[in-house]
Amino acid sequence: MKKSIHWHINLYHLLFIVALTITVLGCKSKKVVQFTGPVPERSNTELFQALENHNTLFDWYACETGIRIDTPDEGVSGKAYIRMKRDSIIWSVVKKYSMEGARTLVTPNTYATVNRMDHTYQKGSTSEALSKLGISLDFLDLQEAIFGNIILLDTASVEIQKEGSQYVIKGIDQDLQLKYWISAYTLELERAFMIDYQGRKMDVTYKDYRILDSGQKVPFYRHYNMPYDDRGDAEIVMKVKKIEIDVPKKTRFSIPPNYEKV
Repeated sequence: MKKSIHWHINLYHLLFIVALTITVLGCKSKKVVQFTGPVPERSNTELFQALENHNTLFDWYACETGIRIDTPDEGVSGKAYIRMKRDSIIWSVVKKYSMEGARTLVTPNTYATVNRMDHTYQKGSTSEALSKLGISLDFLDLQEAIFGNIILLDTASVEIQKEGSQYVIKGIDQDLQLKYWISAYTLELERAFMIDYQGRKMDVTYKDYRILDSGQKVPFYRHYNMPYDDRGDAEIVMKVKKIEIDVPKKTRFSIPPNYEKV
């Protein structure tokens, strides 16, 4: 039986939420457009620029998003609130039915999380916790992923081929093999796939691109798939509700004295 009602969220699941819920930036509504006609020919320069345009620099980030997570252990849905200060802090709160289920604070060196339902907490090393996620990430990588940025490839060592209405770009960055699918019609990133030297994979699908007040186009819907354990994969679906960029936020966090360490 799935545990969505009781919300038994441990450290792995909280970091899993933060690491893989690679959130988007908030946007104006846009109708879905179906493209017809000949598939446009795109130059390598256009495709590389499309990948660069996908990324954005930031100092502060705050996001409110609907979230659905399915793993072999549980199925959970609710709201996630994420705040980040670049190179410094990742703070998150997860709620169900307007009740706080868990709160987490991650720094480059340490993490702490409190479970409001069980009155318990966990503390430890950020690097050790990230190593359990099943993909190769450090703290800055994690922040970039949460913000929605991707790893840019060395243009001198990539392979590009056309598949239907998409261009596929393949390359390697350190110990990661990367593959990106870009729409020939819109130059939007529609899918990203990575695999590390241990064979651990993550597959991301992007849909429903919309336009920010600043004019940048970003995906409003994302679907993530990655190995969870030997029983199967984990899937995450996110739909962003609200976003603020480069607006400093409070990141209150404390461990109540009556909570038990687990």
